[in-house]
Amino acid sequence: MSKKLKAWFAAVSVVCFATMIAVLAVQNLGFLSHLETVAGDIRVAALSKPVPQSKDIVIAAINESTLTQFPYRSPVDRAYLAELVKALEAKGPRAIGIDVLLDGPTEPSKDDLLKNVIRETKVPLFISYSNSPNVVDEDQLAYLNDFVPPDLRAGANFARDPNDDSVRWIYAGETGGMPMGFVRKALSLVGIKTPVKQVEIAWRPRQDSETPPFAIYPSQTVALLPDDWFKDKIVLVGAVLSITDRHRTPLAIIDSGDAGNMPGVVVMAHGISQFLEHRSVSQTSFPLSVAITLIFALIGLGLGFLKQGPVVKFSAAGLIIAAYWALALLGYTYGIPLIPVVMPTLALALALWLTDVVVGRAERKQRQFIQGAFSRYVSPAVVSQLANDPSALSITGVRREVTFIFTDIAGFTTLSEGLTSEKLSEVLNDYLDGACAIILKYEGTIDKFIGDAIMSIFNAPLSQPDHAERAVKCALELDAYAEAFRIAQNAAGVPIGVTRIGIHTGQATVGNFGSQSRMDFTALGDTVNTAARTEGVNKYFGTRICATEETVAQCASIAFRKVGNVVLKGKTKPVGLFCPVSEAELASGLVPAYETALAQFDLADGDAPSAFAKLKEIFPDDALIAYHLKRVASGTVSSLILLDDK
Repeated sequence: MSKKLKAWFAAVSVVCFATMIAVLAVQNLGFLSHLETVAGDIRVAALSKPVPQSKDIVIAAINESTLTQFPYRSPVDRAYLAELVKALEAKGPRAIGIDVLLDGPTEPSKDDLLKNVIRETKVPLFISYSNSPNVVDEDQLAYLNDFVPPDLRAGANFARDPNDDSVRWIYAGETGGMPMGFVRKALSLVGIKTPVKQVEIAWRPRQDSETPPFAIYPSQTVALLPDDWFKDKIVLVGAVLSITDRHRTPLAIIDSGDAGNMPGVVVMAHGISQFLEHRSVSQTSFPLSVAITLIFALIGLGLGFLKQGPVVKFSAAGLIIAAYWALALLGYTYGIPLIPVVMPTLALALALWLTDVVVGRAERKQRQFIQGAFSRYVSPAVVSQLANDPSALSITGVRREVTFIFTDIAGFTTLSEGLTSEKLSEVLNDYLDGACAIILKYEGTIDKFIGDAIMSIFNAPLSQPDHAERAVKCALELDAYAEAFRIAQNAAGVPIGVTRIGIHTGQATVGNFGSQSRMDFTALGDTVNTAARTEGVNKYFGTRICATEETVAQCASIAFRKVGNVVLKGKTKPVGLFCPVSEAELASGLVPAYETALAQFDLADGDAPSAFAKLKEIFPDDALIAYHLKRVASGTVSSLILLDDK
């Protein structure tokens, strides 16, 4: 198989695999499925267009005021229900639904009265029914079967989501000995056929905060209200109490009160109204959802092939996903259906990661080879210590003060893309050979190579009382060597960049870490991160060496000039950063003039800008003067420098 064909095969495999895993994961993993559901609930609850109050359904509510009329709260007084049905029948409704379970005897005369009324009523009537063992026992079921004729029974069960116990679907019924569901029974009595399956409820958005989706009248006032309020409408009778017969709905995602936890009779009203008004949940079909997921897998594949670092790739992926989520959420208000959001997100992330793994394999192999080839650059002091004391091979660490040097070549990734492997190896070998020789000259420990970058430690494993000063002198010689190497390579047509150096002193845990089969002598702790970031900030200031105030404090014999108080990324407190000063700079008079101008920043002196402007005329090539002038031009007059990157 040709290399090109292999690449195509790998790309197709990545897209198909990412799509398949995303779809299966969301379908079968409860937390992902629930996350997809929650994203839909937010749109339904918060972003649905409001509609006017229903003109087809009214609710005769059994509320707290209703129950105060009776000597007992439950069951509802049967004589009262009988009189209510008669009063409603007189007003000419289209149908009457009683969402009250008549599953036990009360007062015989009242029971007989209601029993006769429901059999004699001429208006289409249906009554809640359930044979579920968790709702009624055998005696209750027998009573219910005797009390409610089969043709009036309506299944009162609810179809709930097992992930959050929300009522999401219309209960179909007609299975397991259950009659047609309550909603479907109501619709059948008015001539509307419904499928024998669970249909997702299209919740009726409120017209406004004061108007409920359905008119709700206290049942005890029905006889006094105008007939027109009930005529030709489906009237539902049910409890609207504060804590009884409440059911969580998807609307609870933003409202945990009455709107989100509805009385059962109101839930039924929502289900009935969507068929009367020909409304349904606007969502994409499964094939279309898979197609959208596939598209995002392709986007992930494309990002994976970008000639950029992981930060750029994954940042771009994050922006694309954020834009898509915003479109999915806000677009719902303007008619976009409930498109999936979790599946496409997962597919894009998987495809991007897999592509990065496949595409970066060759690069990683080359990097591993280079690092292995340079493993001989281990400090002789470490080798000597391990030879003299084999117990040092144990996986232990000690906390001590050390000084770190981090070096890195600017633009090396771009350089490596423009050179052949042979030329890249030649240049990098020559550079690292010379740099390592200087570090070993000052008895530093070369901890590791990260491509072209070097991390070295002073004062470990052997003590060096002058470790900070030793590291700074080493850095100055490294800088001189790296500049000479760069100039020579540039002249030969190799566009190698400057070497940036960071120096920091602090406490770290130093020792051998790993396993019995493989271990490394290294340092751990936040001091390492600070040292690395100290190297990285050189690119902001245009400098080549930066040292922290902790290092400078231990270098009395070396001159420095201050960059400023810098808040590094991930830090909250500023760190004083300094640049070591060469003999030529000391002789030029630059240092005292620069320090005077910088001090004016700290004093909020309005003359600071002009002071730096004058320095610029005298020292036009000085990077720090140019950097502070740029800050002045942007309106910043302070020695405190905030960085958003390392």
